[in-house]
Parts: sequence; structure tokens; C-alpha cells
Amino acid sequence: MNYKRRISKGFWVWGQFDSVTSADIIKQQQEINNTLKGPKFDLHLTLSGPLLDPDDTHKKRLSELSNLFAPVKINLDGVGMTDEFFQSLFLNIKENSNLLDLKTKIDDVFQLDNKNYFPHISLYYGNAKKDLKTESVRNIKKTNEVILDKISLVSVDETIQSWKVIESFSLFESNQ
Repeated sequence: MNYKRRISKGFWVWGQFDSVTSADIIKQQQEINNTLKGPKFDLHLTLSGPLLDPDDTHKKRLSELSNLFAPVKINLDGVGMTDEFFQSLFLNIKENSNLLDLKTKIDDVFQLDNKNYFPHISLYYGNAKKDLKTESVRNIKKTNEVILDKISLVSVDETIQSWKVIESFSLFESNQ
């Protein structure tokens, strides 16, 4: 999935979802993590990163970008699994032009080269066996879509399993 060397500490840009369309997924994520004993993290879609040392200029650029994009409807396509800790159990995403435009614009503004993009919404981080992961999603309520309505700058330190949202910016396409 992610073919370049993993950087475990830095700052990433996440897409986050409105509370109405994501409520069921958040509940399911919590149940899965309780069962499989995974770390707790906010529901998100990683859009870009890492930024190694963001400053107020980065926040200003994210704020400006948020005004250029309307909320993005994300269509989901079932559950996926890998043997990678941070891509262990997730919801597959059907890529769409609005999502890819947002990601490309963020990459361009921050001069990031992320050609191997694998959009997904993680439900669980960990090393559980496939049969346990399969059992944990057996009764998962199928959700067809979520609305990505904000972008967030997030401090990540995977070595201590810490994810902290620094600042979020609501997506709102301005008519300027």
C-alpha cells in the first residue's frame, strides 16, 4: 500500500467528517478497538504529509485552502485488511475527482510528492490475526457514504501512539 519509507513522527493533513454521516462508523470503530485492543484515534482520512515543522504560514495556507473547497462526499466500498499495523482494518474509499483535487492542491501548496496515495478510513490499528479482524466486522452496519467537511493539521507520533489535532478548518467553497 504505502511503498515509501514510513515516517512515524511529523505533521499530517487529515480530512475529517461531519458528525451526522460518521456517527455509525465512529461507534463501530470504538467497538472494534475495544474488541481487538487497538489504540484510540480520531476517525479520519489522511490527505497529505508529512510536514516536518509546520508554522503559522502552514496553518494560514490550510485555512485559505479550506475556503476553496466545498465539503466532499466520500463513497465507501466495503472493508479492507492488510498485515500492516497502520493499515490493518479499514473502510475502502471509491476515489473521486473532488477528493483527488483537494489532495492534489494540498500537496502542491506544501510541495509534497505523494504519488502512492491509498485513501482509506482506518477502523483499527494493530496486529490482530485476520480471523479476529474478520469476526470483528461481521456485524458491521454498512455505511455507504460520509461527508468530509474539514481539513485538520495533526501532530502524529506513531511510536507512542499519539495523534493530536492542532487545528481544523471547515471546508466552505467561497463564491469570490
